[in-house]
Formats: sequence, structure tokens, C-alpha cells
Amino acid sequence: MQTTPKTAEVLSDYRAGYRVVDTCAMVLFVALAACSLFRLIVAADSALWVVMTALCGWLAADLLSGVVHWAFDTWGSVHTPLVGARFIRPFREHHWDPHAMTRHDFVETNGSSCLAALMLLGVAGALPADSGVWAMTHAIFVFVALGVVITNQCHKWAHLPLAEVPRPVRLAQRLRLILRPEDHLRHHVRPFDSHYCTAAGWLNRPLAAIGFFRALERAIIALTRS
Repeated sequence: MQTTPKTAEVLSDYRAGYRVVDTCAMVLFVALAACSLFRLIVAADSALWVVMTALCGWLAADLLSGVVHWAFDTWGSVHTPLVGARFIRPFREHHWDPHAMTRHDFVETNGSSCLAALMLLGVAGALPADSGVWAMTHAIFVFVALGVVITNQCHKWAHLPLAEVPRPVRLAQRLRLILRPEDHLRHHVRPFDSHYCTAAGWLNRPLAAIGFFRALERAIIALTRS
């Protein structure tokens, strides 16, 4: 379970090596996404199924953002091998200083998201896109990948002062297309154990209503103790 780290343990530590990896991931993501989108356009039978798969992809990205956020908030510490310094640290830092991410540049904000989304694009690239079901499955993976990439940016926008948020983004927030600041603020109430989804935020209330994350915690504890 989560351990409460000292403030010094979660201060930003974005190393030069991380920036190199993240920059490479962003370049590779753009190239693979362009190829995948081209295949999607060629295979598209109608605009309707493109819209439907985009909606499914955005919903799945919202769920993934919540599961990842919950996992790194709840388990391990900044000292956990492999993932502690690289991935858990930014999430724990975010509780100490919710506005720290607003001071991150574009690469630091979105690089790790591109790195994670490459796996989804890899799956999409391996799928055939020349028939109905396969084309739709390919499209869903592509849109999930695109959703994952912009999730952290949506999270950052939810923390920025209103005057610094671009007008189209403010409109998208008001229309509930992306995470609204007032909804996300509920996550920043101790003990930080709800409203984990940071893409659209659509799933926060339903998941809280059914006790989704508490059930996951009980299941993991039961399995690890068996």
C-alpha cells in the first residue's frame, strides 16, 4: 500500500536521460500514429463508426488514466525499483504540489504518455485493418493511444489558472469533453482516494459509486496474502 514519503523524496527529479527517452518516444509516436491514422482513413466505411470508435477509445483512455493514477498513488514508493523514480514520483509529487505540473514543459508533461501509448500503437499496427471488425478494433486501439497521449495535458489544463487555459480548451471543459477543474479538485482532498480519472473524468462518479478501486485493493490484498 501507499507509504507517505517525505517532501524531499518527491521533489521533481526530471533527469536529462528521461528527456532523451521521452523526446524519442514522442517522435516515434507521431510517425506511428500518422501511419495508423492513414490506415484508418483508408479502411473507414463511414463517418459514424469512426465517431463511435473514437468515443470508445476516449472512454477507454479515461479508464486507463484512472487505473494508472490509482496504481501509482496506492502501491509502492518513490524507491520502488524500475518504476519508483520514473513513474511513481510524479504522482506523489503531485499531492505535495498540485501545481508543479503546470511548470513542466511540453516534453516533461507528455513524454511518458507517448512512451506508454507506443504499446497501444504497436498492437494497432499488428492488426489487419482491411475488414469490418478488424478495422474497428484497429481504430479503437489508435484512438485509445491518442487519448492516452493527451491525458496528462488534460490533467495539466485542469490545474492551470483560467487565464492561461486556451479558449477552445475552456470550451471543451465546459462541455465536459475533457477533465473539468472543479471535478478534478475532488481528488485533491485527503486521502486522495477518489476521482482518479484525468482524461475526460466521465468515469469518476460511476467508478466511485460502485466502489471500483476499493474492490481492486481488496482483491489484490487477498491475492497477495493467499
